[in-house]
Formats: sequence, C-alpha cells, structure tokens
Amino acid sequence: MTASFALRLALGVVFLLLAAYYAGRWVLSRRDGPAAGWGDGPAHASHLVLCAGMAVTVVPAMDPLPAPVWIALFGGVTVWFTARILRRRAPAGELHHVVGGAAMLYMVVAMPELPPMFGIPAAHDMSDMAGMDMAGMHEMSAMPGMTAVAGVGTGLAVPIIAWVLAGYFAAHTVRLGATLVGAPGTGATAERNRSPRLLGACRILTSVGMGCLLVAMA
Repeated sequence: MTASFALRLALGVVFLLLAAYYAGRWVLSRRDGPAAGWGDGPAHASHLVLCAGMAVTVVPAMDPLPAPVWIALFGGVTVWFTARILRRRAPAGELHHVVGGAAMLYMVVAMPELPPMFGIPAAHDMSDMAGMDMAGMHEMSAMPGMTAVAGVGTGLAVPIIAWVLAGYFAAHTVRLGATLVGAPGTGATAERNRSPRLLGACRILTSVGMGCLLVAMA
C-alpha cells in the first residue's frame, strides 16, 4: 500500500466515522423525539449524506451506488432544506444544508473532473488506486479515476464557483470553531444538544472536508 493510498483510505475512514456518528444521532432523534436533546434529525441526515459522499470520493472502492442515486440524494438535501426555509421563513441553520447539498450536486452535474464515486468503472479497484500519485491536494483531480463518466459531468464547471463555495466552508469552519470554544448554550449549541462539543467537532471536520474537496476540484 502506497503512502498516497494510505492517506486516501484514512480520510475515507474518517468520513465514514462521521457519517456513522450522524446516522446514530439521526436514529436517536427519531426514536426519542426533539426534546431528548439529540438535535435536529434532518440536519443529521444531511450531514450523513455529505460525509458518505466524501468517503466514497476519496476511496471509490467503497462506493455501492450509481451516479443517479447520488444526484438524487444531494438534490433531495437541497430541495428539502430550501422548502424548509420557505415554509418557516427563518433560514438559520437550514441555509447551510442548502449550500452543502448544492455544492455536492454542483460537483456531480457540472464539473468535468469529478470524484471517483461518480461513474468510476468497476474494474478500477483498490489495486489500481494503490499506484496513484498524490503530490498535493490540487493534483487529486488529475488522478486516475477522477474523470467523470460521459453524461455525468457536463463540463460547465466555473472554477470561481468552487472557490466561492470553498470560501464559504472556510468561513463556516471558523464560525463553528468560535462557537465550540465559546460558552455552552450559545450559537450552534443553543439547540441544547447532548454532547454539544463532540457534535461541534464533527461539524467542523465535515466543513473542513467539504472545503478541501472543493479546492481539490477547482
């Protein structure tokens, strides 16, 4: 196993652990109700989808789903939270999920060089990945398996959009960090979540992962 593949595998495991954490909180919030302190179920489901997508981006061998399913999942996140904003007329944290879903959907539909999860041939297995060269984050898009299959990436990507989205996630990470070190019960912790600092740390890792992926794809 090369160092580059070991790094990709480590990142994939981190994203899967984050996805599992959000899945657990989503299940508990559904079982116990919002008053139990497990947080907003749909928000956890949104983070679950994004982290699962990032995991199979860096380790395509873990991807069990075809491209249209990912498009439906990311599109569903975007539409769900957009409708939620319009219904409640109070964006608050919902807008972040709209941006996250739209960012992943943008990478699927528009970008000519996409994560391996979108249309990677089945023959492109772990042994193929082991020889990849990963000199830096910006070289990820040039790796084998990073080019979208025909009909998925439209080639209509505008690099500035990826950079703007990456900037958004950088700012969001800073805001989450400030909330995490602040007094309990303020900012994102006002939801009265159980284990608010652990939840905050996981949200920071999710935001950093999204930003790095966008930079790599720009």
